[in-house]
Amino acid sequence: MSRKEANGLLEIIDASLSCRGEEDLKRLVNRLQNLVPYEFALCVLAAPSCSSADPYRIVNVSYPVSWLEHYRSEHFDRIDPVVKEHRLHVGPQYWQDSYEKHPEARQFIASASDYGLKTGYSHGLKALGGDYVSIFSFGGRSMERSLRTCHILRRIVPHLHQALVRVVTPLNHLPQVTYAKLSPREQEVLRWVKEGKTTSEISSKLSISERTVKFHVRNTLRKVRASTRAQAVAVSLEKGLIHID
Repeated sequence: MSRKEANGLLEIIDASLSCRGEEDLKRLVNRLQNLVPYEFALCVLAAPSCSSADPYRIVNVSYPVSWLEHYRSEHFDRIDPVVKEHRLHVGPQYWQDSYEKHPEARQFIASASDYGLKTGYSHGLKALGGDYVSIFSFGGRSMERSLRTCHILRRIVPHLHQALVRVVTPLNHLPQVTYAKLSPREQEVLRWVKEGKTTSEISSKLSISERTVKFHVRNTLRKVRASTRAQAVAVSLEKGLIHID
């Protein structure tokens, strides 16, 4: 990413901390369009099954409403390749890769294409304890496979996840979690993680071994109950354990 794009991403991350309603979240996702060339965006918080039979909440940023109605009426959650893959692992997925894994879903793929949802990316996170998952989908008629897009989604989705959990009505309940205070060194390491620095780069900047950096990162992940570095940054910013400089 260019410096301008990186600054734009940091501005979106900063704005995510003040999301207090669905309209705030929609405006936030729309700002991401300057970095990810999508036409349609959708935010979902659902049970781990990702089934329409279980409680779920949708914040529709710009998906065709007629497609969502058709999706529900046809119970496409049962055959949607993206949902199937999301049940197995959370992380960025390019739709075409998921479609190729599930050729039996030709009806779904053709129907989605009719509504302009031909290509795209989805990414989401599991909540602490696995009580629910988020899915953020960005689609269009011609979104290309891009490592840059994957990198941006890995950085921003943890922050969108925190904002989504904050603004939607709980599915059943959202557990109240307390977080242990980070040590000054853990905060320092995490601030460099927030800047996108690698273990090697942090080791050099702080004049400590890579093993020590990894030790502090592991402790931080445990304290904030995160599974990835990006999620640890998002949770720590949300809870005021670190701050955007």
